[in-house]
Parts: sequence; C-alpha cells; structure tokens
Amino acid sequence: MKSGFTMSEVLITIGIIGIIAAMTFPFLIQGYRKSVTETELRKAISMLNQAILLSSVKNDSPENWAIENGAQDTFKMYIAPYLEVEHECELQLIDNPKDICNNTLYNSKGTKIKNDGNQRNKKYILKNGIAFSFDSGSTIGTTQRRGVFYIYLETGASRYILGKNVFTVNLIVNDFKKYIVTGTMDYSPNKTFCSGMKSRTQMIELCENGSSNTAGGGEGYTKAITCTAMIECNNYKIPKDYPIKF
Repeated sequence: MKSGFTMSEVLITIGIIGIIAAMTFPFLIQGYRKSVTETELRKAISMLNQAILLSSVKNDSPENWAIENGAQDTFKMYIAPYLEVEHECELQLIDNPKDICNNTLYNSKGTKIKNDGNQRNKKYILKNGIAFSFDSGSTIGTTQRRGVFYIYLETGASRYILGKNVFTVNLIVNDFKKYIVTGTMDYSPNKTFCSGMKSRTQMIELCENGSSNTAGGGEGYTKAITCTAMIECNNYKIPKDYPIKF
C-alpha cells in the first residue's frame, strides 16, 4: 500500500498556508515599519542633542545664540556644521512629492497642515536620508521652549504625515540652563507629558489631528508634539494605543 498525500490534500494544505500567510504578512510589515520608525526617531533626536552639545563648546550656550522668533539661519549657523548635511533646500513652500525638498505636511486624517513652522524655514537633508528643519524662537524668558525641530525620517516619501514619518521635537532649556532636544516637554516649565501633563485622551487627540491644541482649548503646544511624546515616554517604543497606523 502506497503512503503519501493525494494531490487534493497537497492543494488544500497549500491553500491553508496561503491564507495564513495573507493574514499575517500585513502585521509583519506593520511591525517592521514600527521598528524602523522607533530606531530612526531615537537616532535623529540623539543626533540633534549631540550637535547642540558640540556647537555649545564653540558657540557658547544656546541661550546666547541668535534664536529669536523668525531667525531663519539658526540651524545653518549653529547646528548644520555638526551634521553631515548633503543638501540645503530653498526657503519656500514645496508641495510636490517628487521633490526631495517637499515640506508640505498632513495629519493622519489626510488634512493638509497650513501655516506651519517647517514651511517658514529651510529643510536640511543629511547623507543618511534623515532631514531637519528648525523653527526658532518663543517668548524667551517666560517659557522653556526655544524652538521646534521637524524631523523627516523618510526623504522622498509620497506624503509627509505628522506622527508617522515626520515628528516634532522641542529645543528645551531646563532649570540648570542645559539645553536638550525632546518631545516630552513643551512650553510649561518643569512639566512633562510623561508625568501626566495632559490626559491620555488629549494626547491621542493632539497626535491624531496634528494639532497644537485640543477641541476644548488653545494650549499652544508644538503641533503633534504628543506623537513624539507617546513614543519617547515609552522608551522609544510605539505604544498599543498610538492613534496612527503604519
């Protein structure tokens, strides 16, 4: 008596394997994209902190930089020399996915973000594919936020979405007059998103909408800063309740 599988049994088995693969493959891709985002975001923030540290040795503390509202050369003067910049984009609004200098942003719902700080400042593309722009200034002396970095993790993306492939972080001065780049703090002194500065529901709303305030008020936070905070406060791991899909 011959042993083995009939052709119908083989085809059924292959079909079952195909169904399982079709069900699990999207989750594998999503997991991979999350992992890449986590790694690249952490690396980008570290690069900025290191550049500021090196610059402060030569150019004194950022407190003494030309960093007032509307200063467009802050990044070029103080930070770019300590990064491997490959291309400096022109100062203009670009809404063209095929242009590497494209700086038009959207929220996770597909709404275009208007009058954003990244569009008022040049975009600098590094050799590793990450890009930065910097919107300098705040009410110096009354807040701890001195400017906002926009981190583009995917140069050449078909669309830039806040909280997915573009993240915002703040240049913060702490109580010891030390400057750090982080998404965990905003303008309020001595408060962090990690310690309940906003409710979880409000953080998710701000992230999802790519906004600076919730429906109930105008807090004036950096746009979509809570997206970065949710990841950074979770040890650079995208949490389960993160509102943006990958």
